[in-house]
Amino acid sequence: MTTEDTFHWQIINGKQPAEQTLLRTKYHITEEVITYALDEDESPHAELDRATGTFLLIYNVPRDQPEDDIYDAPLTFIIKGMTLLVVDNGTTLRVSDKLYRTLAQTDTTSPFSALFTCLVKLTDMFAPLVQTVDNERKAIVPELRRHTTKKALLRLSDLSLRADYLSRSAKQNTMVLRQVHAHPIYQRFTVGEEEQLADVVIEADQVLEMAELSSHTLDHLSQTYDSILNNNLNDVMKFMTVWSLLLTVPTIVTGFYGMNVPLPAQHSPWGWIITIGITLALWLVMGAFLHRWMK
Repeated sequence: MTTEDTFHWQIINGKQPAEQTLLRTKYHITEEVITYALDEDESPHAELDRATGTFLLIYNVPRDQPEDDIYDAPLTFIIKGMTLLVVDNGTTLRVSDKLYRTLAQTDTTSPFSALFTCLVKLTDMFAPLVQTVDNERKAIVPELRRHTTKKALLRLSDLSLRADYLSRSAKQNTMVLRQVHAHPIYQRFTVGEEEQLADVVIEADQVLEMAELSSHTLDHLSQTYDSILNNNLNDVMKFMTVWSLLLTVPTIVTGFYGMNVPLPAQHSPWGWIITIGITLALWLVMGAFLHRWMK
């Protein structure tokens, strides 16, 4: 992609009305693109407005302050002519600060080359988040093996949810990168830009593999402990069933002797011992039968 214009970049804080006005007046960005850039729930995608020559790419990046275990937020890149705009919707200001330093140090003269440099940096930011999830999982597992508590299980559930979010975010990023690769604009890239895009795809695939492995491991752990808890519950229910049946024996035996019906040893001074003996004998017989039946 060759042009006589000079490469220019700027990071825009989309929450500032003055900078929104700058997008409209100085860079002539359409309202549709601005709406995409400011939407905190916008999914990653890439598109080219042929009428204005505006290329839009939205990429998942780590959020400054995670909310409800949501650790990512969209960051928008806009390329128009030789200008690269990075539009922050207010949830990734720290990431934008890092990109400022990255772009300030780059010596490229191509907006797409600068874009891919930024994407490599952003993709690498997910690896420490996945590693943190793995480290927390390794810390929880010994605790669960010693004693399966509700608190530890809730922590495991939270980790599993976090890993799922990271895996989803990484997958969306790989999809948008492949979307760029399949887009007609790819035919306009220089060899260097194609190689940079390939490097970003490799990094994104590695992060995705890490995130999916972490997510699958946590899902397997959750299923394992669900099975253990279900087995424990079954054992408790079996014990309660056996105990409730055994408790009916004394009631039945003493109930017979409480009826106005002639029974053996009814008036014997040893009658209470005989009653206890009958109860114990029936307990043993029923207990042995239930033990074999419950196996």
